[in-house]
Amino acid sequence: LPNMRIPLQLSLIFSICLLGEVLHRFLNIPVPGNILGMLVLLLLLCCKIIKPEQIKETTNFFLQHLAFFFLPASVSILLVYKSVQSKAIILFALCILTTWITLAVTGLLTQILIKKQKRNDS
Repeated sequence: LPNMRIPLQLSLIFSICLLGEVLHRFLNIPVPGNILGMLVLLLLLCCKIIKPEQIKETTNFFLQHLAFFFLPASVSILLVYKSVQSKAIILFALCILTTWITLAVTGLLTQILIKKQKRNDS
């Protein structure tokens, strides 16, 4: 049943997200539940309990529509703009700086992982 794949994948991802929220609330872990859910998903993927193919269609959909998920944050920024207007230049500079730091760290980690993989392949 190809039509049932996406609802099943979506329910699996939402269940893992819910598990993250449960861990956050009941264990009083000072990390947001959605982050804990992503860590649980990463652990399940690393342990090969869940294979990437099992959630491929749904994750591709989320990645293709990623901009949509930034709308609530963008609207929130517009709502508090008057409060942060005096700090707008600093916030803009911080956004640029953190973007560059993220790019640099991602690039370096990618290079390290590629070199490690090449050593393992040889």
